[in-house]
Amino acid sequence: MESYTAVPSDCTRIGAVLICRLGFRKNVDGVNTNASKHRVDIYKITFVDVIVIICILLLSSGIILKEKLGLIWQSEKVTNASVYHDGKLYKHLKLAEDQEIILLNGKMVVEIKGKKVRVKKSECPRQLCVNTGWIRHTGEAIICVPFKTVIEIKSADAPVVDAVVF
Repeated sequence: MESYTAVPSDCTRIGAVLICRLGFRKNVDGVNTNASKHRVDIYKITFVDVIVIICILLLSSGIILKEKLGLIWQSEKVTNASVYHDGKLYKHLKLAEDQEIILLNGKMVVEIKGKKVRVKKSECPRQLCVNTGWIRHTGEAIICVPFKTVIEIKSADAPVVDAVVF
């Protein structure tokens, strides 16, 4: 009949906590043999471990879905965008219809398509406003520093959320 003896092996100190992996030495004829030849490492997942893993997965999935659905519902409420030039309101843009708007005497072209906004063309040197791409959610903005212009999505219904941290 085989029997095993539990012995600590591969101990590691992390801060003030000493963590050891339990190894089992096989007893042959009632005598402990060399652990390096006959050590059997056993890792068991308990019922509590499974419950904790499932809870963490459900919680994280719920948070991600809530945020994604919140952004989808929020984008349906978006109705207009505001263009600011030199810190003053320059123009309100309706997002209901597809259109192109020429701003700043032809220096910037803003495109509205499918309740999204982008800067299609700009004469600024680095083209950062053009490379920002489409914006569609409340609070998102396109900023063109050389022309001192900000295009921001606004909605009367949805609250403005600065950031979401996970």
